Amino acid sequence: MQDMTEKQKRSKSHYIQNKKRAKTQARGRLGLDELKTCRKGIIATANFLDYGCRREVFSLLDDFCAAEDKPAVTDGNEEVDDEIAKEIAELKAEKKRFQLVDTTLNNMMFIAVSDNTIEPCQLVHKILSTLRERKERKTRFTQRLLPVSHTCYASVEDIKKTALAMTQDQFHNKTPKTFGIFFKSRNNSSISRDEVIKAVAGVVTDNETFAEFNKVHLDNPEYAIIINIVKSVAMMGVVKDFKLLCKYNIDELTKSYTAPVTKKVAEENVVSVDKDDDSKGGETESGVSNDQEVEK
Repeated sequence: MQDMTEKQKRSKSHYIQNKKRAKTQARGRLGLDELKTCRKGIIATANFLDYGCRREVFSLLDDFCAAEDKPAVTDGNEEVDDEIAKEIAELKAEKKRFQLVDTTLNNMMFIAVSDNTIEPCQLVHKILSTLRERKERKTRFTQRLLPVSHTCYASVEDIKKTALAMTQDQFHNKTPKTFGIFFKSRNNSSISRDEVIKAVAGVVTDNETFAEFNKVHLDNPEYAIIINIVKSVAMMGVVKDFKLLCKYNIDELTKSYTAPVTKKVAEENVVSVDKDDDSKGGETESGVSNDQEVEK
């Protein structure tokens, strides 16, 4: 009877804590790294299914990187075998290019890029531009892909210093440009949105460092400065064609496109069509049998 009363007295917070504890143990079994500074990568947001988004993004990244790394075919078979053996040895020696980082947030993940030869801003821009040109849809659960080229501690001073180093490539010359600053904060209430935007805008419009008449243009900027605050980490990146690529919303960009037909499905359709033609007794394309005469 006493055990029954104790179970009845358990509040809702008891079950919430057990659920959080189970999630923490599951993350420990997966061996995920914690979110920290001095890393570059890609932010991926999901519509409603986290594991579906994770599977899609990793598949998309591997496909595009494999297409870039594909070696040219040579005439000699021995040279090809040597190149294949060399690539296999390199793949075994090197670490994974992309690594999932634990953010402890629902519908939001951070994929760290460990390969120094890969630039997240260029890679994401190439993926979205290619899907737009080919009019292909390769994702279902993924909403946004936001590149992160620089990370720092989530304070106004650190963000200002990081923004100065990050924008050197795009604003180093004396040609005036338009830019927009897009801010998003998650699980952090200690930093002000207006202070961050004002500090970063002051860096980009500094006459001594960059062009003299850089102006803000939120509708269609040449460069978009994306700032995402996640807990105590500020993740930043500079991207182009922000308006053209639907603000890097891959779901909005490709929602009107159809998914490409795989080779297996295409072969099955061809076989089914051949069987139908055989069952019709040798009809021609016009639907008339070869044994019948067409009346004119």
